[in-house]
Amino acid sequence: MFIEDLEGLGKLIDGVMDVEEVVYVVITGPEGRVLASKGKGALAPDPAFARAALGATLNDPLITPFIVVGGQSQPSRFTRGKGGGNFMPAAGDALYDFAVPVIRRSPSETAITLFSLEPPDSRASPQVYGVAQIGMTKAKMQAALNALALKAALITVLIILAGIVLTIILARRIITPLKSLAGVAKRIAEGDLTASVEPTTHDEVGQLTDVFNHMAGSLKERDAAISRAYQELEQLTQSLERRVRERTKELQDANVRLRELDQLKSVFVSTVSHELRTPMTSIKGYVDNILDGLAGALTEKQSYYLGRVKFNVERLTRMINDLLDLSRIEAGKVELHLGSVNPRDFVSDVAEGFQRVVQEKGITLRTESAGQFAPVWGDRDKLHQVLTNLIQNAVKFTPKGGEVRVELLVCDDGAVQISVSDMGCGIPLNELDKVFDRFYRGESVPTEDRGSGLGLPIAKSLVELHGGRIWVESVLGQGSRFFFTLPIQQPPK
Repeated sequence: MFIEDLEGLGKLIDGVMDVEEVVYVVITGPEGRVLASKGKGALAPDPAFARAALGATLNDPLITPFIVVGGQSQPSRFTRGKGGGNFMPAAGDALYDFAVPVIRRSPSETAITLFSLEPPDSRASPQVYGVAQIGMTKAKMQAALNALALKAALITVLIILAGIVLTIILARRIITPLKSLAGVAKRIAEGDLTASVEPTTHDEVGQLTDVFNHMAGSLKERDAAISRAYQELEQLTQSLERRVRERTKELQDANVRLRELDQLKSVFVSTVSHELRTPMTSIKGYVDNILDGLAGALTEKQSYYLGRVKFNVERLTRMINDLLDLSRIEAGKVELHLGSVNPRDFVSDVAEGFQRVVQEKGITLRTESAGQFAPVWGDRDKLHQVLTNLIQNAVKFTPKGGEVRVELLVCDDGAVQISVSDMGCGIPLNELDKVFDRFYRGESVPTEDRGSGLGLPIAKSLVELHGGRIWVESVLGQGSRFFFTLPIQQPPK
């Protein structure tokens, strides 16, 4: 290129043009004059490609994509598609121009680099002898890809056709026996257990047919079995119905008898209780007279024995009174004489009656109330009986030196709440829901302190007759606290 050897450049160009993808080769001198060129057809690159390479300072190739429209080359830029690949404009042929500048460095630059410690002069510019341009196309590769795509399409069509034919063959081999199975299954579902199907193949469908026939036979046998069993069940049902009628009549007769016995029991308890009260009152009176010295002086042992007699007479009297109250409640013969009751005065009256008892036992009975209390609507005597029972139990279980506390307060709904607390042994958790049952006596209570088991059930019934409720809270070893509520007196309409 430096000596402009056109013959040598022509040979070089001929060698490059043997490559099928090369469409032209152009050698341009430093002034932009074409020294040698050769192309396939009339195609030539745009001179601007060479001018751009002549102005380069490095000998790296400049690659310029372009298209040919109407015999003229036009630069084109690659654009990025959504799939991440490059694509060219649809119109025209897609070509690439590779322009390589031929550059020679100055001799002094090499010497400086080898023998001098100083850096080379950056202002020294290299000498450009020209540009070698090669134009290439990807048409051959595209044609090969098109041929390969066509072959793939043909192979795909053949595979699809073969699949369709194979599907038809398999469908006829599988669907036909399955249709037969479906028809037989429908007949069996409609109740024809004699239906069956003959296997036509020995593959999985044939095995399925054998299993189906075996299932149909099993259904037939089971149907017959269900029919020795249905008859037996019908006979057993008839026998059971007869026995149920007999047992029902027996239960009805027993229920009538129980009601009669319950009425007799209530009458007996009421009668016996009434009959026992008179002699018990007489016995208590005579014992009191003897203890008061009306029959003469007593020795210490005689006084002790008579004191025990008096204690048990009073205990028996309370049990008789409880039985009478229970019989009235069960018979529904309890009549409430309702009236206006002042809660604070009522609690004070009941507590006053226990002052001598608590003093003798050495315990304290305290009443607490705060605020104003509206009158409650109730039977004063029945309410007196309820509170007396609760305080009596609290005094009995509170040890010497302890305290029984009666508290009075107003609930959020306006009802009056009365509570009685003791310092006794407490009630076990498993007994809390039983203390209001009739005739229940706590297992943890000493035998001598157990009552009749009727006081709390009677108190519960009387509170509920007043429209209130009663419950208990207890901590084992620390004491118990009984609560009951009473509705306030409603103003007249």
